[in-house]
Amino acid sequence: MIEIQELTFKYNGAKKNALEKISLEIEKGGFVGIIGESGAGKTTLCNCINGLIPHHYTGDFYGSVKVCGNDTFDIDAGKLALKVGSVFQDIESQITGYLVEDEILFGLENFGIPYDQIEKRITDSLDTLGISELRHKEIASLSGGQKQKVVIAAILALEPDILVLDEPTGELDPASSVQIFKMLKKLNEEKGITIVVAEQKIMLLCEFVKKLIVLEHGTCVHYGEIRSTLTHQREMEEAGINCPRVLTLTGKMVEQGLAPKDMKAEDRICLNAKEAAEFVKKVMGTKLPDCTDTSDALQQIQESSDKAIDCDVVLEFSGVGFSYNETANVHDLNVKVYKGDFISIIGSNGAGKSTFSKLTNGLLKPSTGDVLVLGENTKKQKVSSLAKHIGFLFQNPDRQICCSTVREEIAFSLRNNGIAEDEIQARVEKTLNEFGFDGNTEPFNMSRGQRQRLCLACLIALNPEILILDEPTTGLDYRECMEVMEKIRALNENGTTVIMVCHDMEVVLDFAKTILVMNRGEILGQGKTREVLSNHELLQRARLLPPQIAQVSMLLGTVFYGIFTDDEMIQKIKSL
Repeated sequence: MIEIQELTFKYNGAKKNALEKISLEIEKGGFVGIIGESGAGKTTLCNCINGLIPHHYTGDFYGSVKVCGNDTFDIDAGKLALKVGSVFQDIESQITGYLVEDEILFGLENFGIPYDQIEKRITDSLDTLGISELRHKEIASLSGGQKQKVVIAAILALEPDILVLDEPTGELDPASSVQIFKMLKKLNEEKGITIVVAEQKIMLLCEFVKKLIVLEHGTCVHYGEIRSTLTHQREMEEAGINCPRVLTLTGKMVEQGLAPKDMKAEDRICLNAKEAAEFVKKVMGTKLPDCTDTSDALQQIQESSDKAIDCDVVLEFSGVGFSYNETANVHDLNVKVYKGDFISIIGSNGAGKSTFSKLTNGLLKPSTGDVLVLGENTKKQKVSSLAKHIGFLFQNPDRQICCSTVREEIAFSLRNNGIAEDEIQARVEKTLNEFGFDGNTEPFNMSRGQRQRLCLACLIALNPEILILDEPTTGLDYRECMEVMEKIRALNENGTTVIMVCHDMEVVLDFAKTILVMNRGEILGQGKTREVLSNHELLQRARLLPPQIAQVSMLLGTVFYGIFTDDEMIQKIKSL
């Protein structure tokens, strides 16, 4: 279906090749994942398959790409779009309609789909994504995740032979991400659509794709069946790819003699929590006890070593309600956030998390109730006044970059907050050195991950009392994610209160001290991180999944209650 031979590509003005001698074939009905750290060439490879390269993005192109037997150089980009449906990384750039129905109708009418087929195609695509209720809604009123689903529905309505998706779950909650991949699997198996998906969430790729392409610095270092590719765990980690935690668990079990060392590499490859639980049961045999007493584990969770936070309240929601329209609102929010806390707000798409964060810094004023920041009511404060105390990192970094160089961007926020000019220069130089930026670089020539780091750097330079982060790890590879989160943790340890909206339960587990769970504009629960992540009923109500090792623990039975990391699991197995 797709044949790539000796593909090398360098963008106009670039100093090095984005892709280097890529050769591979994807068969009809294939389901192939592409993974690699930021800048590895994932998006470029996707754009070579869908014809955007060379028809839209130009540069030095060597080798060939054939789709359905046609060389992408020789086929018109419009005709190719009927064969290859594309979902881009930047969803906003792909949306053209005012209403959801308009967005799906746009492509159908553009390609001359017969009128008597249009209604069924619209209905079927909306049903497939589970968003029928959004059909007549304004796209501007939807959450980022809902917009993602609308774009995928619009592409599916065209019924392409090949579907190329560039990080389609980047802004989706865990349950919705799984739903998208289940939908892709169904399309692949039942309709025979060939699917190529670039994705940072390796756990999803492991569970759903048939083959995996591993890119490093524009070269293909591995391409093969998923289990076979995962046996190269060490090389993948060196390429900046964080392998699933269940894979780390089984590898440690072999290394520490808890599983046979002569075991074939493929036999210890677990693609999901269910397979990992079966692996543990198999190697333990009859040693796995049946225990229903979880009191000890519960007590350990309640007495977890999270640092105590100060008693000063820096943020308080009292009976807060806010409504954009009939589709998005929050109501009766009652929350206290204490100085020095690192709180993560979790919930499904549309739960009200971003609305909560915008109410915090005054971008939105409550319709009912009051929001107090450092004792001051946001209704009586200008956003500019609140900004002197609160740093805000948007979900999309491009919405807060406005200068032509990195140096100017960092200085801009400092100057706006009234910092003296000599102090500005000192802070800018310190920030450039700390993040390793070239001050003369134009921000929009940087990768998405680098732009995210730049926005964070601007906030850290301000040293705010409260830092609000709306999905700070979206679009970042593992290395970038860990670098960003470690800097946020260091800021928190120096006294900054952190409020983070996050879909990644592994990041929440590793960094947050407390959790606030939201669903449909309401607060379902709040507490210490491990207490909340142990409450499976609460997580289910919020349509969330616990961290992967916690899922394994749940499948192994109550004797493993409260186990969240691979090292804790290893210790437990040894004790048994």
